[in-house]
Amino acid sequence: MAGNKLLFIAALVLTALILENAYSLDFNSLADQSSYRCSEAVVSIGDLDRSVRQKCGDPSDIASVPDFGPIWIYPGKDGKFMYYLEFVNGTLQRIVSAPCSINDPSCFDLR
Repeated sequence: MAGNKLLFIAALVLTALILENAYSLDFNSLADQSSYRCSEAVVSIGDLDRSVRQKCGDPSDIASVPDFGPIWIYPGKDGKFMYYLEFVNGTLQRIVSAPCSINDPSCFDLR
């Protein structure tokens, strides 16, 4: 009986680990964009982080992904997309989006 319980718990842990990796976003595979419209402003590749913050406000989250600079995460106006802005040395280097909701935790799990 104890062996079955231990086996069941191990299966649950393994399933949780598999699902965690299955639902994270692969930042490297998302399509690049040249600009992002937030509020009434537009930010583009090459903008400084302080300019982006002034135009778009604070991001919903800031992610750290190995081999990338900090990634600021903003929800889309329609609530169906999330936008990811990567900065290197304070300069916007990359803008990508993914069909995600701010209520979906996997949208904040980048790898």
